[in-house]
Order: sequence, then structure tokens, then C-alpha cells
Amino acid sequence: MSNQVLFVGAGYANLSVLKNWRKHTPGDTEWTLISPSRYKYFPEMMGPYMEGRYSLEDIRVDLADFCQRNGGRFLEEKVTAVDQNRKTVLTESGKSVSFDLISVGMGLRQETGSIPGVREHALFLNPHEEIPMTTASMQHTEYPVVAGGGAFGVELALSLQAWRQANRKKTPVTLVTSGPLLPEEKKEVRENVRDLLDARGLLVYENIPVERMDGDVIYAGSKVLPYGQMLWLDGAEPPLIFDYANLPVDDKGFLLLSSTLQAVGHPHVFGTGAATVLQEEPDVSKGSMTASQEAQVLEENLNRMLRGKTKLKTFKPPKKEAMILNLGSGTGLYRRGSRAAINKHAWKEKKKLDKNIMKEYSS
Repeated sequence: MSNQVLFVGAGYANLSVLKNWRKHTPGDTEWTLISPSRYKYFPEMMGPYMEGRYSLEDIRVDLADFCQRNGGRFLEEKVTAVDQNRKTVLTESGKSVSFDLISVGMGLRQETGSIPGVREHALFLNPHEEIPMTTASMQHTEYPVVAGGGAFGVELALSLQAWRQANRKKTPVTLVTSGPLLPEEKKEVRENVRDLLDARGLLVYENIPVERMDGDVIYAGSKVLPYGQMLWLDGAEPPLIFDYANLPVDDKGFLLLSSTLQAVGHPHVFGTGAATVLQEEPDVSKGSMTASQEAQVLEENLNRMLRGKTKLKTFKPPKKEAMILNLGSGTGLYRRGSRAAINKHAWKEKKKLDKNIMKEYSS
């Protein structure tokens, strides 16, 4: 009887393993990918898409086609429960899928907490099928507001502002954040980005949390901000399913992993991506270099497990993680370790990287 390997979520590491599946995996193994959407959207490409530089097909991969080309099965389903004793997952439609090994590569969910009005009035990037409509709404509304001052929020706000200026929209983008801009970056980077936001004409409100919103106005601290549409990017949290499945999680709900990328105490469960955390190194950033190295270790360890080996490869995070953002108008931000630059070369490098990613998973 064939071994069944189940991949939950179309994260980078999961897709990378499946791309190479036929080259390295024992022949008596079958795999299934489960994702709530037929398409994998790459969030790191949302900035250029928001600016109008990329088309929809430039930022997504058809997972049904991907699975067919690479010898597996695709299920467009949302996983709602994991039964570890029976080694099955349950989906929203009531399907039960069995597995011998499972690899979880799920993204984060947007959490609005108890902020009145956000769930009713704000726009979100999940579910991904709404990305085209959400993008168009933000581009054409009179008063666009982006809530969230992390790297993703800054990138989308600047990209959106570039689109609106190129298309002669009169009102600027407003960026509001409950904390400082780019809190994980060094002071010099934050100051340079803040100068760029000011130069591009965005309205920026730092350290002012949104307290409530109604159909026309956002209340943030002492500020009353009119808005046409607000894109909510604040409060990203891990999916609740880890806790529901009695898998080990940290105090924030992130799946707790050993150095072999297995859930602590559960050798048949592997995890990668933004919704996981290493037990021994909880502060590892989740950038492209980390994802690439996760993919290599995941692939090797799944293959070793399928061959009955007990000694697994250890994941070692990169010493210097890299970040590259689109900042609109042909400029980008590149940072690796303590070195950072904002220039046109960074945008060119980002464009090259994005094209290589799409080529890898589309062919």
C-alpha cells in the first residue's frame, strides 16, 4: 500500500518540495495538496500588482495545474480539523483525507480583535479570490487608507500611491499604524522610508491605533479620518487549527517546531512558513532565504522518513536574512543584515526575483 503524504497550504516550502517530488521520492508514495483556493497568490508580488506593473497572472499559480504537472492530487478545500490519532484531516465540506506524513505550510490570518466596525467595513486580502476587486477598490476610491505599518503595509501604501499619481487621482493614500513604521528595521531604514513617504505625498499616522470605524470615518486616537476604502493589514495571527488539533503552540498560537521542522512531540507532522516558530530559535525572521532553506530541509527529511530512516537533517536559519520591497515609481528597498539601500537597482533585482519564482512554479 502506498504511503500518503498530505500537504496543507501552498506555502513556498511545500510547493518547492512538490516541484522536485519525482526526482527524489520513493515510487510507492502518493501526495495530495489541500488549499482553500485554486490559486496560489504570492504576497511579495502584491506591491507591483497594486501599482499596475504586474498582471493578475504575474502573481499567481494555478494549483490544480501545478499538481497535475507534478504527479499529485489537488483538493480545493479548507481544512477545519486534524485527527492525529487516526491520521486524518477533515475539510469544511465534510471530506476526510488520510495521511502517513503531513506537511503544514499555511499562511497567517488577519485578526481584527474587538475593534468595532473593522470586520464590517474594511477590505482584506483574504480570501485571495477577492484580491482583484480589493485592488481596484483601493485604486479608485476617493480616500484610500492602509492600516498596518509593517513592511507589507508600507510597500502596498507606496505602490498604491504610485498608481494613483500616475492615473491622476487627486487624494493621497493615508497610512495609519498602531506602532512605529517598520518596527523590525533599524532607525536609519525607518527614517529613510519615512522621508520617502513624505516626499511621495502620503499622509502617515504612526503610533495611533484604530479604535473603531463606521461607514465613512475611522477613529484613531484623537484623529477622525475620512475614508472611502480601508485595507486592513494589521494583526496577522496564526490559524487556530493548530491549537484545535492539540498540536504544540507557543503563547501566540504559532506551531512549535523542533530543529528538524517537526512539530514538537509529533514526528509525523512537519511545518514551515510564517505560522510556525522554532522552539530553540523563536526569533528567526521569515524571509525568502529562510523559506528556501526550510524547503531544502523539509524535502530531505520527508524523503528520509519515507525510507524508514530515523536520523533527520537539522534546519539552520540563515545568519543574514534578506528583504526586498517595491516602493513604487521604479524604486525598491533592499536590505540584508545591516546593509540597506533604496534605489532603482533594488526594484530591478526584485523584478528579476519575481520572474524567476513564477517561472519555477508555472512551468
